[in-house]
Amino acid sequence: MEPTNKKSKMTNKYHQKNKKKYYQGNKQVLQAGQRGFFATCNINEKGCVRECYNLLNHYADILYGPEQPKEPEKKESEEQKDAAAAAGETAKVSDDDDDDDLEAAAAKCRETLTQRKVRFQNVETGTTNCIFIRTQLDDPVGLGKHIVNDITTTGKSMSRFVLRLVPIEAVCRANMPDIIAAAGPLFDKHFLKEPTSYGIIFNHRYNQQIKRDQIILDLADLVNSKNVGNKVDLKQAKKSIIVEVLRGWCLLSVIDNYLESKKYNLAELANPSEKKSNGDNDSKSEEKSVEAVDSTASPPAVQHAE
Repeated sequence: MEPTNKKSKMTNKYHQKNKKKYYQGNKQVLQAGQRGFFATCNINEKGCVRECYNLLNHYADILYGPEQPKEPEKKESEEQKDAAAAAGETAKVSDDDDDDDLEAAAAKCRETLTQRKVRFQNVETGTTNCIFIRTQLDDPVGLGKHIVNDITTTGKSMSRFVLRLVPIEAVCRANMPDIIAAAGPLFDKHFLKEPTSYGIIFNHRYNQQIKRDQIILDLADLVNSKNVGNKVDLKQAKKSIIVEVLRGWCLLSVIDNYLESKKYNLAELANPSEKKSNGDNDSKSEEKSVEAVDSTASPPAVQHAE
């Protein structure tokens, strides 16, 4: 009896390991160069993801029309089958090229499956209560503004678990060289032409390497280098620079009238009269972080704030 028990335990462990590898291999994760929507929730992350899909697809269909049918993908798969069949026929001629042709055809099939163009796709952040929905849209900020304006007008948030839904324009590694490199073209788009007022909202989770003072001063210097007329305004900034650090990744975005829009807190937008509800509780940490940085900033940063 003992050998059989040991054998069953070994097989179970073997299958469990393979199962973990399989699920880990199929997970979508954050990567540099992505853009999308950053969502926060208190509980029920699965419900939050489901609501994000419903919200984004609903408003994306209104703005851009329904998502394209999957006929082109079928055509591509048929072409791949023909290519694989042709590779199989040529493989019969020479045994040496058989393995190479089959591997190449299989690699193409895997590549097309992994790179399917889906309008919205949830990716793993590795951070509790933090959701990131990757998008193929060129302008996630435009869609985010439309959602906020519609919720403000109708008073219906269409969500229970989503607290904030912030559009993200760039994802990069959480180190200063990569952050500055990603912020450069982003700031050219928002701060190069006309002088404006701006504020920096910084949050970090599971990352102590990026220092708040350093990143705010470096980003402020970068903004001022684009246009000398840009000035800091923490209370009524026309443009807000969003910096969300999640473990080893940094999410960047520049949003107009972010403070007036309740920091994109959907519940607070739907119920503006309840100023001391979940929206304010969710944004207290951000306000404290920015005010603390402003009080400890160097003299040049304080001069810009004035």
